[in-house]
Amino acid sequence: MIRHVMASAALVAVTLVTTDLYFGYAATDEHELVTAANTTSPVPPVGQDDQGAEPAPPVNLPKLHSSQRPPSDPFTALLTPPIGGPPGVIPPIVGTPQRPSPLPAAVREVFVGDFGTGDFSQWGTCQSVLMNAPCSGYDLRHHSMQLVDGPRKGVKAAHFQVRDGDIPEFGGGERSEVSAWNDEALTHEGDERWYEFSMRFPEDFRNPQGGWFIVMQWHSGSGSPPLAINISNEGTVDIGGDGVDHDKKTIGKVRPGEWVDYVLHAKFSNSASEGFVEAWENGVQTVERYNRATMSSDENYLKMGIYRDDEDSGTAEVSIAGVRIAAP
Repeated sequence: MIRHVMASAALVAVTLVTTDLYFGYAATDEHELVTAANTTSPVPPVGQDDQGAEPAPPVNLPKLHSSQRPPSDPFTALLTPPIGGPPGVIPPIVGTPQRPSPLPAAVREVFVGDFGTGDFSQWGTCQSVLMNAPCSGYDLRHHSMQLVDGPRKGVKAAHFQVRDGDIPEFGGGERSEVSAWNDEALTHEGDERWYEFSMRFPEDFRNPQGGWFIVMQWHSGSGSPPLAINISNEGTVDIGGDGVDHDKKTIGKVRPGEWVDYVLHAKFSNSASEGFVEAWENGVQTVERYNRATMSSDENYLKMGIYRDDEDSGTAEVSIAGVRIAAP
């Protein structure tokens, strides 16, 4: 019996060590630096990173469809049909009826970042005033990122908070973000993706006052993101991305105190005639498909949370749940 207990404990220890080796890679003009694969401490300031070092490949974890996940992931298990099947209906936000999903029947799930694991480990790198390191080492007690109740029964959400002066050591604006660098979350020329997520701003939300307030961005690795979801100074949820020329499109107004479901469908391309975006709010299409460039390099990675101009002031908060990426 004792030998069995010791063997089990050893297996758990090996599993934890393997998990801690997962890391995120970020190297942009915004001074997002490479995070070492064997540490969860903050990366060194700009100019002290290991120039030219090749990042180790991410751990290749087995892909699990929602039907294979444990009951701790009820939202995605309900939302996602068997691969190749009809999308069915989206589970209702508490107090609202079910509604059809705008996703076509043939899509397949490629990435889930819905916090069904009870932490931030589905995401690669956590960046805030606390740290710039693998999310597996994030302290859930810090104000910048916490888990809260989501829009549906039994569902968790990430709660991002930025206070005055919450600028990471590597500089840039005030931020509290997670990023995904694994192959399933990356996009390349010609890729087509569907993004589902729910978002809630607090009842006392104040419209941004600075030059930018970004809650989701598809970053190219240098310069400004070619595609982003911005919150305007007028309190609208807009499709933007200053890394390329684009027309601003509004998905809808910020609805303080309410959970709102969003779907964004995009084709990724450096060409303004090949790329496109369209969007839905609570199942209603509010942005018709329009052409625009959605890339400015050969690859985009996904970031989510709050990234705002440090000329803004006061505490900013947003909760995001049910993040899922699907592909044709």
